[in-house]
Amino acid sequence: MADTESDCESSMADPDSDEYDSEVELEIATSYVQLCIEYVQKYYMKRPMCTSILSGRSYVIEVLEGNPQVCYDIFHMDKTIFRHLCNELKRLHLLEEDTGIVSVEESVGTVLFIVGHNADYRLTANRFQHSLETIRRQFRRVLHAIHTLGCLIIRPDADAAELPHLLRGNEKYYPWFEKCVGAIDGTHISAFAPSGRTTAFRDRRSDIT
Repeated sequence: MADTESDCESSMADPDSDEYDSEVELEIATSYVQLCIEYVQKYYMKRPMCTSILSGRSYVIEVLEGNPQVCYDIFHMDKTIFRHLCNELKRLHLLEEDTGIVSVEESVGTVLFIVGHNADYRLTANRFQHSLETIRRQFRRVLHAIHTLGCLIIRPDADAAELPHLLRGNEKYYPWFEKCVGAIDGTHISAFAPSGRTTAFRDRRSDIT
C-alpha cells in the first residue's frame, strides 16, 4: 500500500519536473542564441568607423596650405617651423613614411595634436581617420624620432671646456652657475623649487623657473 502511494506521488510530481527542465533548457537556448547574435554583430556586421571624406593626410595638407593662424591653433606650431621639423626628420632618416599609409607630416601633426590639446587616442583616431593601433604606433615613432633629434641638437659646446672667467670671478654667478654649460636662447624653463627659496627662482613674470 505504501509503495502504491509513493508511485502515485512520483507520477504527480513528474509534470512539474518536466516543466522545470523545459524552462531551464529554454533559458540556456536563449542565452546561446543571444551570444550568437552578439558574435555575428561584432565580427560579421561591423560598421566602418573611418568614414570621413577628409583623410588624415588630406586634413594635414589642408591645414598647412590654409591660414597660418589655423595651423598654429591646431598644431601649436608655425607652418614654416612645422615643415622644417618634418624635413629635418626625413633628412636625418629619423622618421619615414609608414608603409605608404601615414606621411611624415601626418605623423608629426598627429603627435602635436595630441600634445597640444591633451587629446586622447580615440579622439585623435577619429580626427585623422586611423585605427587606435596606428595612432599609438605613430605616437611612439615620432616621440622616439624627436628625442633622437634633440640629442643631436641640444648638446654642450665642445670648445667650452670650463666655466668662463667672467662667471667664475663674479659672486653673483659663482658658484651658482658652476656646472652651467650653456643657455638655450635665454629661455626660462618651469621648475620646482624649495618653498623657502622660491624668491631666488622667480623670473620677471613671477614664474618659478
